Amino acid sequence: MNFTFLPAEVKFYDYFEKASSNLVDGAHLLKNLVEDFQNIEEQVGQINEIEHKGDFIVHEVTELLPRTLITPIDPEDIMRLVSALDDALDAIQAAAQRMSIYQITEVRKPARRLASLIFESAQELDTAIKGLRDKKEFDHIRERVIQINTLENNGDRVLYDGLVSLVAHREDMFEFTRWKEIYELLEATTDRIEDAGDIILRVIIANA
Repeated sequence: MNFTFLPAEVKFYDYFEKASSNLVDGAHLLKNLVEDFQNIEEQVGQINEIEHKGDFIVHEVTELLPRTLITPIDPEDIMRLVSALDDALDAIQAAAQRMSIYQITEVRKPARRLASLIFESAQELDTAIKGLRDKKEFDHIRERVIQINTLENNGDRVLYDGLVSLVAHREDMFEFTRWKEIYELLEATTDRIEDAGDIILRVIIANA
């Protein structure tokens, strides 16, 4: 079998930016879904398509990485970052699909707030990733990661308050169960975005 190494100019930053832009698209679709809860299956289908794009990006990076002589950052960090971005997109898909499976007809306020935090976090992450090419942007990236952490903390609080409200009004156990799961999936998405931000922070510290 012939095995050809690719030249150093294979641009992994392009893949990071594709993946982060794809995540923003998925987060935007989720935000639209909870704000305008119409044509649910169509909107969930669009999120599924975005998630498939994310899987393809991971596949491309996995194929290219072993064949690339020189990488801009540690190869393990490359895989960690694209995988973390894909994990966040998987979490968005899981939350959207659960709303469809549970046949939600009206979205509760905590879910809308969490979806908004997810979208904000994805935008901050996208900005941070676009700065990775230039060391002059590293201080700005740190600020974006701090903001992502703040948004994740806000998500924790929204989840807590949402669960407290569910417990206080748990006459219908099915209603309690399905919304508890949806809230937790949405909050987990902010965790996954924070994970990606932590990887970015580690990268800029290692490459400063």
